[in-house]
This record gives sequence, structure tokens and C-alpha cells, in this order.
Amino acid sequence: MREISKRDLLKASGAAAAASIAGCLGGSDDQLTFWWVEGDGENYRDLNEWLAETVESETDRELEITGYAYSDLRQNVLTGGRQGTPDVIEGVIEHPGDYVAAEIVEPLTDRTDKVPHFDGFLDSALDAFRFQDELWALPYTGNGRALVYNKDILAEYGYEEGPPSEIGEFMELAGTINEDHDDMNGFHLTTERGEVRVTQEFLSHVYQHTDGPLYDWDGDGWALQADAGAFEAVLGDIYYRLFHGDSPAAGDSYQSAGWETNDVGFTEGEHAMIHCGPWIDGFRDTDQQEEMLDENTAISLLPKHADASDATYMEVKPLMLNAHSNDLDSGMAVASAFSSPEALERLSEIDSGATATPVHEDVESSIDNEDFTAFTEAFENGVAPAQIAWGEVREAIYDAIENVIFDEQTPAEAAADLEAVLREADVNLDPEAE
Repeated sequence: MREISKRDLLKASGAAAAASIAGCLGGSDDQLTFWWVEGDGENYRDLNEWLAETVESETDRELEITGYAYSDLRQNVLTGGRQGTPDVIEGVIEHPGDYVAAEIVEPLTDRTDKVPHFDGFLDSALDAFRFQDELWALPYTGNGRALVYNKDILAEYGYEEGPPSEIGEFMELAGTINEDHDDMNGFHLTTERGEVRVTQEFLSHVYQHTDGPLYDWDGDGWALQADAGAFEAVLGDIYYRLFHGDSPAAGDSYQSAGWETNDVGFTEGEHAMIHCGPWIDGFRDTDQQEEMLDENTAISLLPKHADASDATYMEVKPLMLNAHSNDLDSGMAVASAFSSPEALERLSEIDSGATATPVHEDVESSIDNEDFTAFTEAFENGVAPAQIAWGEVREAIYDAIENVIFDEQTPAEAAADLEAVLREADVNLDPEAE
């Protein structure tokens, strides 16, 4: 299994350091702070310098940009954010709900006139952050989850046009590939506890059964839209068969694997098929990876059960203001600059996947490979997660997946427990509250 890279350790240590000094900084008079996942990325140096210069010219304040790992970010914001640092927070789509519940982020509804490009955002991207009669974040990039596959390997088994769409046939093919190739998994998912990707990938398949969010607001409260039957179908036919049964799709050493093992592993030939988004196109550090992505990779919609829809997880990345910042106006200048078409074009030059399915009408899609166009359909089929507090929900999903992949519960037992926990979970955001 792939080890955590030095780059990710740096991100984690950067976030921890930032959290540890949050109380000391508290937002000084001459410096703004912005946490985003690539804040320390060497490849993103030019973009970060451009952002800092742009913000300084507009606000007369320096901008300190800090990188972090998503697995650390949420807790660091929840524990240290009330000190006023960071002023601006980037994150994943589930974070606004958690932060609103904790009264950490500022509504942007009355500040959108400070964003000159605001009218160009796609309604679907903005709707992902509208609840409680407020807009809580600006979007800057988005994607829908799809299946990334190795064309040569699938062609060996007669699937020249792509993998089977029905989940039973799909997992049978994945198991056969895994059995035939000593150095390759047939199918791989992220299963490491704490990884945001784990819940996102799981929900992709649950949404196929609900054809909508996991929870819907019914006027009085949040109502769970999935039951144990849907959870059992996903846990049994995908997660259990991943490592167990007569023909497992992946080796046991890949249990609790993180996103690096999934994404980088595919580009290095470790997996025939994976869950992923368009950022996969950015893993081009070696000739082998470039050859894999340019000549041997294609995209399809995720496999599904026969009675399910093509719905999938839609991710929109948010930019949020810390309600405890001492300068919300300057923070808004950061969010505005970073979500602008100019910033996104600069981002696309570094990571073409970031604008494969753009969330602004003035940004062109970076997809120029016809084998990758299924990402566009996946984005159109995408379901934005309900803006609830995700803490208890996320932990319950981790429990269910771990109990199944380590064979500590049957899929039916894990599914029943998951439904029970999610029905009682405190997801406590009222979208109709004043």
C-alpha cells in the first residue's frame, strides 16, 4: 500500500501548526489569513503569489496562505476558528453545514454585490450553499464522481466500450481482473477512516437509490431518504465484495486505503478501475503516469443496481468567511478574487481537472479528450449533499464501511445499524430558521 507522501505530511503539519498558532494570531491588523488545500503546494506558487498581490492591492493587507489536509481542516477550524484565524476558509461541500451549526462562518447574502463576477456562477453551484435563507459560501470549482478505468485492461476482457453499468456484472469483472493480475486490483475505493473521500464515494452509490440527497427537509425537520435496504445493497454488493466473497475485487492490504493509494495508484497501474473526479488528470509526475492518462484512461458513469438512477455525488468547493474575523470586507475580497474567472484560468493552467466542469459561465471546460467527457454527464447528474451537520452522519458511515470490509458485521447488520443511527442523528440545521 502506498505510504503517505512527504507533501501530505507537510500539509498536515502546516494545518496543525496553523491551528496551534490560531489563538496567538487572532487576525492581526496588517495580515489576512487564508487556508486552502494547496496553500503550500509548490506547483501553485504563482497562483498563490498572484492572489496575495491582488488582495494586497485591494485591501492594503498582506495575505498569509496556509495549506492543510482536508482530513485535518474541519477539526482545526471548529476548535480554533473562533479566535479569528483563518479569515477565509476553503473546504469541501459538507463543511459549511458543520461550520454554520457551530456559528463559525458568516452569511454572504448581503455581500454578493462585492463580487463583480457573481451573476456568472451556475445556479446549481450556488444552491449547494443556500440554506437558512442565506448564502454561506462562494463556489470556485466542482465535479461529479465517475469511474476512471484502464482501457487496455478492460479490452482484454471484451469491454472495449467501457465497463458494465450493472453493479453485479461490474464487480464480477473486477474480481476476475484481480484474480488474473498479481500486481493489479480490479476495482479500488477509498476506505480510510477520516478521509472525506470515503463518505463521498459511499454517498455516490446511495444517491443512486434515493435519486436525491440523503436527507430532505420536510417542513418540520430533516427526513432520512434512504433505508437499510439501500444501505445493504451498497455495503454488500460493493464494499463487501471489494475484499470478500468468492472473487474479491482488491487485495486485503488495500483495506483502509486513502486517496493517494486510490488516485496515484491508478496512474501507476495498481488498479484497473477506481472512483474519482477530473483531478485525476493532474497526476503527471512521471512518464508512466503521463502515458497512462494520455493513452490508456477513459471515464464512464459509476456502475449501479438495475433499479437505480445515474445520480452521483456532486462536489462544489466553497470559499467561506470566518464570522470571527476582524475584517470581513477584506475577507470577502479574498473570496472574490479566488473565485474569479481570472483566478480559475490560472488554476486551470496548473490543474486542468479544476475546470473540467466549471461552475462559472465565463470559464471554459478544460476537457479536450473525448474519453474524459463522461465527467460532464456525471456533473449534470450530481446531487449536492444536504446542508446538515455531518458529524454524526459521517462517523456512522465510517463505522458501517469498516465493519463490512473487515468482516465484523454482515452487510445487513451494518445497514440496519446505519439506518438506526442516521434516523436519530442530530443533524440540527433548520433551513427555514431566521
